[in-house]
Amino acid sequence: MDTKLTKIKYGSIIEIKRGEKIILEDDLSVALGFFSHKNSIDGAFTKASAYLLLSINNEETEQILSVYSNDYTKPEEELNSFKYSKTVKGEDGFEYKVTTRNHDRFIFWKSYEIQLKAFEYDRFIKILVTKKYP
Repeated sequence: MDTKLTKIKYGSIIEIKRGEKIILEDDLSVALGFFSHKNSIDGAFTKASAYLLLSINNEETEQILSVYSNDYTKPEEELNSFKYSKTVKGEDGFEYKVTTRNHDRFIFWKSYEIQLKAFEYDRFIKILVTKKYP
């Protein structure tokens, strides 16, 4: 695994390639292992996932960030927000404002938030890493 030696600052959009590990300013390391691809049962859309290994202070976890083939139809606000509201038309013909969550594009681990910004299957992802301070 290739490691980027420069300690990257939080709040930067970071490109990480498959088989590469980056280290952030407080020694959080993020490694991009492999990609997977799945088709839905009904064939309506596909899901592509990137597997990340996060570690700091001898603790580690494997996490997944994913995109769907219909993401191009979603507004930027929806893709960039973990919690967002949208208006939907109910079966009764009325419009309702609903709040939903965009789980697949975010990782929350310890005091870190990792947001998927770009995805190039089997090549790289771009992420935004932020740290929540107590």
